[in-house]
Amino acid sequence: TLKNLSVVFETGKKIAIVGRSGQGKSTLFNLITRIFDTEDGNIYLDDVNIKDLTEESLRRNISVIRQEPFLFNRTIKDNFKVVNPNITLKEIKKYCKMAYLDDYIESLPNKYNTKLGEGGVNLSGGQKQRLSIARALAKESKVILFDEATSALDNQSQSYIKKVIDDLVEDHTIIIVAHRLSTIVDADVIYVVDKGRISDSGTHKELLDKSKVYKTLYENEDKES
Repeated sequence: TLKNLSVVFETGKKIAIVGRSGQGKSTLFNLITRIFDTEDGNIYLDDVNIKDLTEESLRRNISVIRQEPFLFNRTIKDNFKVVNPNITLKEIKKYCKMAYLDDYIESLPNKYNTKLGEGGVNLSGGQKQRLSIARALAKESKVILFDEATSALDNQSQSYIKKVIDDLVEDHTIIIVAHRLSTIVDADVIYVVDKGRISDSGTHKELLDKSKVYKTLYENEDKES
């Protein structure tokens, strides 16, 4: 699926990966998280080959926020204890504040003892995403992958997630696979994946000028909206 692909993801930058369906975006994420391994070539995390890391070590250092995050049919507090059994309520509140969710939780009758339905059905899409991000922060992962995490959200929820991402960029490696290009136009670097290769990279403005693939994706989205 991916051919001769070489890319460096830097800390302190908001990095996006875009491209048409089936061009290799999700494959790249699956390789980074070792859902499967490369046949040729290697992936390094701080100069360490991820094949030399234990599964536990890799999962501790990388968190994935997906379009439909998985939440347990337990209390909000217990959803954090799955990640860290020793986490305190003070720490949970800190991470929820970072994800702009603490005010909402404190407005609930049972606050952090509120029981979530299976998959968090009693939360909105944006609230589920923010809770998923807060839980990832509780893992203290330095690499956070957003896999089309805002594609199904309304504009207000999307703006909250963008604020959270902007706050995290300073000391995390943030990589976003985006379907809605409107969510990543302010990214520091956008990589365009086409036919299994990085066909171009740059800012939104630069890519509109030099990448036919990116310009077509952006113009098609503009027509749909």
